[in-house]
Amino acid sequence: MINTETPQMTNTEGGTPPLSWGKRLVFRLIAITLGLVVLAGAGEVLLRVLPLGRFRSAPFRQYDPVIGVSLIPNMKVVHSRGCFTGLVETNRWGFRDRDRTLEKQPGEFRIALIGDSSVEAVHVQPEQVMNIQMETLLQQQGYKNIEVMNFAVEGIGTTQELLLYQERVRQFHPDLVLILFNDNDIWNNSSTLQPKIYGIHTWYAPYYDLDPNGNLVLRPVDSRPFDSLRSYLERHSYLVYYFERTWLRIDPTLYKWQGIPVVYELYADDPMDAEWTQAWSVTEKVLALTRQTVEADGAKFALVVHPDSYAIDPQWRKHMFQSEAEIPSQFNPPKVYERLNEIIAKAGVTPISVIPYMQAYSTEHHLQAPYFSLRCDPHYSALGHEVFAEALVQGLQKDHLIPSPPQAPQ
Repeated sequence: MINTETPQMTNTEGGTPPLSWGKRLVFRLIAITLGLVVLAGAGEVLLRVLPLGRFRSAPFRQYDPVIGVSLIPNMKVVHSRGCFTGLVETNRWGFRDRDRTLEKQPGEFRIALIGDSSVEAVHVQPEQVMNIQMETLLQQQGYKNIEVMNFAVEGIGTTQELLLYQERVRQFHPDLVLILFNDNDIWNNSSTLQPKIYGIHTWYAPYYDLDPNGNLVLRPVDSRPFDSLRSYLERHSYLVYYFERTWLRIDPTLYKWQGIPVVYELYADDPMDAEWTQAWSVTEKVLALTRQTVEADGAKFALVVHPDSYAIDPQWRKHMFQSEAEIPSQFNPPKVYERLNEIIAKAGVTPISVIPYMQAYSTEHHLQAPYFSLRCDPHYSALGHEVFAEALVQGLQKDHLIPSPPQAPQ
């Protein structure tokens, strides 16, 4: 008998059986991953080979579990953006400075500058940075045995500067330690304000908080997820570096004060809210602790106050209105210096102000905006570093914080 039933086909047209949805998903994921790898590789090559318009750089900073951020040792990187080109050279100790020895030569006087991006100064050439200009100026005045060492790192505040001194600077046995103070150091010292101001960005930093009795309590740097992998990629991948720098430039304003970004509340007239009041209190206590720590090591300590744009620019109201479209009635820039003088006095710290010198220089030379800053960036230009160095040397001599120059032979 003839079998009239149609046989079941296990293959379609004699081909392979169709893939299950699970296998199709796996193959698609593999294809997408390979595509991304190829695209990332092509991007990495292009970033290393092609000039990128107004911005060209390479990784030279890293996550630091003690300070939050530090410079990578033994780097040489061209860093340019828009109107500036800086050559970033770091020494074996991980600082933007010429090579230094731990051992101090007999008769040598060492000055340690500790600060943030204004002193790190990746926006200018190495010989234009204020510490090198100070050394040059002092040598021209007859000093032959003074070193001015640069221990600055971008974005750090007073708490980080104290830890930086304790962990890395004191081993160089400085005779004079100078913290160069910017107004943004106040919010850098606050574990609640700094995250608000950076908004969507994560900024790794240690903080001092206050316990119920008003004592400092250290909160170490947060550990970073997948730090080993991320550190490797950040150090070796231009693509990751450029992505991170681009991400940092995205700056939505999440928190407001009187209709403008909350950072401007630093300049508020009295009364201030509890967060800012605590930030000033923490700063005062950390400055006092820094002074005590430095003096216990047998060195002198002083605070050098940077001028903000409101102290230099007589047209600051016009420029602020152009950027923010309003100026709150409680906005009072000179109040910052009043509060700063108060906490400096309470902390028992010696202040050095370069502001009068820089104001006089600006007036005498008829400088116009942006005065001592770059056209495309608020950091100091080469002129800014030169004048700041002159002002600081004059201040050190006036306050007898450095030895007298040797007498010329008769």
